Amino acid sequence: MFHRLIFHLVAFFLLFAARAAAQAPASGGNQVDIKQADLLEGTDAAKVLTGNVILQQGNVVIYCNKAIQNVLANTLQAYGNVRIVQGDSVTLTGDTALYFGGSRLAKMTGRKVVLNDGTITLTTRRLDYDMNTRVAVYSGGGVIIDKKSTLTSRDGTYNTQSKLFTYRNDVRIVNPESVVTADSLRYSSASKEAFFIAPTKIVDKGDTLYAQPGSVYNTTTRTSNFKGRSRYSGAKYDLEADTLNYDPPTKIGIAHGNVVFTSRTDSVILTGREGRSYGQIGMTRVWGDAVLRSLRQRDTLYLSSDTLVSREYYSPTDTVRRLFAYRNVLIFKRDFQGKCDSLAYYVNDSTLFFYKKPILWSNGSQSEGDSVQLNLKNGLLQTMILRGRAFVISLDTLQNFNQMKGRRITSTLNTQAKLDRVLVEGNAESIYFALDEKNKIIGMNRVECGRMTLNFKEGEVNRIAFVGKPDASLTPPPKITPANRELDGFNWRLNLRPDRAKVLRNTPPLTSLKATVVRKPTVARPAAKPVKKTVKPVKPKKRPAIRKKSPG
Repeated sequence: MFHRLIFHLVAFFLLFAARAAAQAPASGGNQVDIKQADLLEGTDAAKVLTGNVILQQGNVVIYCNKAIQNVLANTLQAYGNVRIVQGDSVTLTGDTALYFGGSRLAKMTGRKVVLNDGTITLTTRRLDYDMNTRVAVYSGGGVIIDKKSTLTSRDGTYNTQSKLFTYRNDVRIVNPESVVTADSLRYSSASKEAFFIAPTKIVDKGDTLYAQPGSVYNTTTRTSNFKGRSRYSGAKYDLEADTLNYDPPTKIGIAHGNVVFTSRTDSVILTGREGRSYGQIGMTRVWGDAVLRSLRQRDTLYLSSDTLVSREYYSPTDTVRRLFAYRNVLIFKRDFQGKCDSLAYYVNDSTLFFYKKPILWSNGSQSEGDSVQLNLKNGLLQTMILRGRAFVISLDTLQNFNQMKGRRITSTLNTQAKLDRVLVEGNAESIYFALDEKNKIIGMNRVECGRMTLNFKEGEVNRIAFVGKPDASLTPPPKITPANRELDGFNWRLNLRPDRAKVLRNTPPLTSLKATVVRKPTVARPAAKPVKKTVKPVKPKKRPAIRKKSPG
């Protein structure tokens, strides 16, 4: 009864307004024509239609249970099972609608307002649709079903011609493969591409991607073209760059500008100007002022080269990582430094192989050969193996050069990274300066034999053992000259010894992506009808009576 009273009051005011504006022209546009109604009431200026109502304006057809039409204002109010159809492409349904014939704008409200254009289904509580521009605007929460994807947001617009959405506030795209969350973004239901206009997070089968405005993500192929500082985070590693293209099905990533690759399982970081990642075969390639940082318990190993390659090798029982550096290799660690043309680093067993004119320095010693192998233990240099034209120079406390050479030299170092034992094999030669207890030179020993072992104590030669008949001589201090104090091939090149600054000379500071936190979406679906709660009145507790004592 109350609803019928409200309906007749609205009809009365519309009839009154129509009579007041009887002499005024219509507000423009084609009039909405009545095609069908069970009951027609009112005047030529204002009409009330009831039962199976059908109205039409051009290619727009409106269906409802009841309607109030203001002919002079060219407006229409529709109630009950409202359905608006534009051509054969767009259908709107809802509980009530206000339609402006002049501007061809429909304002639809209801518990469930639905727009369907054959491509998507949009469900909301409040929707404005412009028949001219074919743009729908919703607020207060909306859900869009687009084949495999479900999209939600608090507010948004949708162009039914271009199939382009603009979502705002608590945006979320969910499909079986990925979840996209952002504060706002654009989405094409035709190409299935999301265009980011705010920091965005994508979770794709365990992989997480962070993207900046200007980036594009295809929800069907799951390929991405990220602009601005972007990051991929997987189960084992992260990849970050100024621009990043990533294809989840093949796990191929292409990175440009300040590339940072982080292997969390091996505590290894690769940086460079360009990068490629091939996740299915476990390979990453970084080039352009490439730098490796191997984070160990006690120290960090820094390595720079033109190109760095990280590769995983799989076996039924284990996965090992190997790193390869090519051209202009420099390496710095607190206990040793080196340079060469190419290098291989076996991360799991902490073994490094240096190739093509390698030179290494450790405290006061210099080592070189055709190739060099280093073995680390607990992050410290333990063993050094020189193969082919091996040469070791060690500086003593008097700045004399103790020298060893041969076809192969194996050096063992102590926990202070100082020489502990040296084994020289194959045409072994040595020069070492003998010192007395007062640290004064006794003479220069020169030895040649097939094999020799030198033991050191606090950096000085303590004992020497020979295999085979040695050819040895002791030269007293007065007869030591520049000509006889050096072995053939001696070349002390301390000026080439790299420090940390030289290894990192062309490398920008290592900074991680400061990704804007993507807020967890609030409810972006049409609000449910509030549930009325009945509150029972609480009866006050009865207080016990207080008995007064009688005087006396």
